[in-house]
Amino acid sequence: MNHRTVFELHSKKLTGVLATPEVIDTVNQLHHLYSKLTDIEGVLAPSDTDEVFEELSENGTRVNPYMAAYCFLDYLRSYKFTLGIKNLIDDKLNQGNQKPLQILYAGTGPYASLILPLTTVFSANQIQVTLLDIHQSSLDAVSKLISTFNLEAYFNAYIKADATLFTPNDHIAYDIIISETMDKALRKEPQVAIFNHLRQFLKPDGAFIPEEIRVDLYQSKWCEEKNPAFEYFLDTETRKHNATFREKITNLIAINKHSVTTFKRTNPDHRLFLKTIDPKNFKAAYTALLLLTEVQVYKEITLIEDESVLTEKDYLSPLNDRILQSGLSFYYKMDNDPRIICD
Repeated sequence: MNHRTVFELHSKKLTGVLATPEVIDTVNQLHHLYSKLTDIEGVLAPSDTDEVFEELSENGTRVNPYMAAYCFLDYLRSYKFTLGIKNLIDDKLNQGNQKPLQILYAGTGPYASLILPLTTVFSANQIQVTLLDIHQSSLDAVSKLISTFNLEAYFNAYIKADATLFTPNDHIAYDIIISETMDKALRKEPQVAIFNHLRQFLKPDGAFIPEEIRVDLYQSKWCEEKNPAFEYFLDTETRKHNATFREKITNLIAINKHSVTTFKRTNPDHRLFLKTIDPKNFKAAYTALLLLTEVQVYKEITLIEDESVLTEKDYLSPLNDRILQSGLSFYYKMDNDPRIICD
């Protein structure tokens, strides 16, 4: 089979209902094809390039194109994002939205992996995509894939820019803005800053993908918890085990197209207050505070704990006597190392 036939075969699979073993095989097949065509495969860049593993920006850490390519192998993440975007496009087309839908994909990486498969189920008359990435090498790689698969009609621009500073030409407003530029517990990477900035370019009835990102605070008997197996996305037993040694305290942050407008650098230390937890909510039987992330891609399509590296548990703090007596206040730090902090 030629490259386009292989691409179409596995892309159509990825937009349908699949069991996890089928997801793994399909993503592996596409990753092999993409990496073969772009020469971008693993986490580390070749020694003769100037790409670095991570680089700091004003709003958080940016990963290099090689790490972005590797992230495609986060199987359930790639599958659920693809399926969620497909369902959103279907809904918008069925609601009679003007065609083609205008889509901005910010942080494409070298594969634009969350949108390319959808060209096998939608026409260029239904969707038009603007690709945005900070790395020219990612855009060059995506362009090569698009050319190889004869998909040029779907893509109206390839823009090298920082997504937290980008302004579209001609005052365009988007029906859908896609960006998966996050780490667990909304730390390190600039997801919040990107959505905060791009919100102004979304149509009133437009949608973000992911639709919502929630980070909840739990207290845990940390020493009783287990770490999941290497293939964490298959390890439901560890998740069930750990749940018995935890208690949810509250939701700390929920990022969606409405709430994200408040996440701005408004004070000298770039901290946005989230909430204060009264000491009566903490219990001495627990030993640690954890952050758990849930990513609602679209409607019921959700990534829960350990289905993705985006939703791994994050150890926040020991639950010590000071906290038990005085409580804690929580903030989201909006600087070059964004994260939830407490004092």
